[in-house]
Amino acid sequence: MKKSSALLCSAVVFLLLAPEARAITGDKPEFKKLADDVYAYVGKVNDANAMVVVTTQGVVVVDTGNNQPETRNILKHIQAVTRQPVRYVVITQNHGDHIGGTPLFSPPATVILHERVAKDWSAWKSYQVNTWRKRFPERAEALKDFHPMDATVTFSDRMTLRLGGKDIELLYVGDPYNPGDIAVWLPQSGVLHGGFAAYKERHPDIRPDYSHGTTWGMLKQLEALIALKPKAVIPSHGPVMNLGDLQVMIDYLLLARQRVRGMMDKGMTVEAVRKQFHMNEYKGWDREAHFPVIAATIFRELRGEGPEIFPVTEKTVRGKIAKVEEEGRYLTIVGDGGKQLSLRISNATDIEGVPDRSQLKVGMKFSALYEEQKERNETLQMKVEP
Repeated sequence: MKKSSALLCSAVVFLLLAPEARAITGDKPEFKKLADDVYAYVGKVNDANAMVVVTTQGVVVVDTGNNQPETRNILKHIQAVTRQPVRYVVITQNHGDHIGGTPLFSPPATVILHERVAKDWSAWKSYQVNTWRKRFPERAEALKDFHPMDATVTFSDRMTLRLGGKDIELLYVGDPYNPGDIAVWLPQSGVLHGGFAAYKERHPDIRPDYSHGTTWGMLKQLEALIALKPKAVIPSHGPVMNLGDLQVMIDYLLLARQRVRGMMDKGMTVEAVRKQFHMNEYKGWDREAHFPVIAATIFRELRGEGPEIFPVTEKTVRGKIAKVEEEGRYLTIVGDGGKQLSLRISNATDIEGVPDRSQLKVGMKFSALYEEQKERNETLQMKVEP
């Protein structure tokens, strides 16, 4: 990468001057006008963000909200500023908090994906398609025979969408481990949705299986975004950013890589690196729980290793919900045998018995099918008992 040593020096200067970060967005989402006909939907408590572009020929929505209530809220805000229909949905990254609200808009809206994301959607299992179809009960009739790929357009490198006199550029920065994450650039207004590469005051969600790419790939993306010189940047999570905040993220990643390299040079194992890694220079940033996986990911990268492959086992459980966090995204449950277990509920989880995960409550009885993964237990299907 060009200018890496200069960038590392700038990281040191930044750390000496940086004030303590604000870290987390408010407890209510915001719909903010950033330029003429361009709006940011800033998720509450660092939930996923979205962008809305209004044109005379329809609306473009970039990412679709953290859960069903948030997606409906996005639509409500759109309807408050225009009578134009949503014509396109653009997906910047293939995760539930970004794609999960798509069936509220499509069909009839066209969904634009990177070809790597489209390949993943094409391989979805029946339970995933079923979840998609019933995610919004008010859309049941429109979605009953619909497959998520039925209304998609894909691209491989770069695509420009021209609608109502506005240019909307979709940017993919090539990387063997980029899973299809893109940025969305509005050259006429200078507004950028930075996708996965853009974080503000939040430790990045980089994983050893490279399902979120790598720090090296993220650095490449950030350099490409900085070259655009945006006036305003909507991050994947957190407050609206500026050009300088993109540089902060480069500084962060370079320092993190340097720190892991230093521990590796001392002969430390990956387990020891996971335990000792920190980014104390960034006090107040959200998601310090990401430290162990950030460290393990960089360790693999610096050793020149590919993604970690961990066997996934499907298991079933019956029990009662003991704790609910982040509007049902994370559950602590007690199984029928008395064993405590943590489950993650995503937008791909097929849930029966409640409208959506935000309605899950302590004390509810349920049965579930889940995947036992290395870092978490991912719930595939869940049935809440009456």
